[in-house]
Amino acid sequence: MAIEGFAADRPLESLPASIKTAAARAVNRTADRARTDAAREIRRQVNLPASYLQPSQGRLTVSKRAGKDDLEAVVLGRQRPTSLARFARGGAEGRANVTVEVAPGFARFMRRAFLIRLRRGADFDSKQPNLGLAIRLRPGESIQNKRQMVRMRNGLYLLYGPSVDQLFRTVREDIAPATQEFLSAEFLRLVDLGDAQ
Repeated sequence: MAIEGFAADRPLESLPASIKTAAARAVNRTADRARTDAAREIRRQVNLPASYLQPSQGRLTVSKRAGKDDLEAVVLGRQRPTSLARFARGGAEGRANVTVEVAPGFARFMRRAFLIRLRRGADFDSKQPNLGLAIRLRPGESIQNKRQMVRMRNGLYLLYGPSVDQLFRTVREDIAPATQEFLSAEFLRLVDLGDAQ
C-alpha cells in the first residue's frame, strides 16, 4: 500500500525525521485497524467468537510494526488449521451425529462424526477438555470436499476447517480499499498535527 502524498520514489533516508515518524505511526495505526477490520469480517463469514481472534490469543496479530527506518507492518494469521470441533453445535463427547455450523446460519449434520477428547500438551485436562471432531472411515472411504484431516489410528480421522491465515487471505482484499484510505488520511492528519505543534 502507498500513502497518498508520500514520495515513494524518494529514498527513506532523505526524508525529514518528522515525516518518517508520522509515516511509521500512520502505518502502525493502519495495521491495528486492518487487523480489527479483518477479524470482524472473518467473524461475519465464519462462526467464531470475538475472543478467538483477539490479539492476545495470537491467532490474528500485527506481527511486525513499522519504525521510522522501516515503514512496514505485517498482519499475520495463524497457519494451523482450526478444529471443526470449535464449530460443533450440540452433540456429546463420544456420541455420533454432530451438527457443525462453520458459516453463521448454515448448519451441516455430520452423521457418524463425534467429539473426542484430545491431549492438551502431555495430559488430559478434565476441567477444560481439548476436544476434536473425529470420524471413522472404512477402507477406501473418503469425505466429499474434505481435505483437512489428520489420520489417528484404525481409520479414525480428526477433521479440521480453514486456518486463520486462510480466512484472512479471503477477506484482506475486501478490507483493502478502506485500509488504504485510512492510511493516507492518518498520515496527512499526523503531518498536519506536526506542523501545528
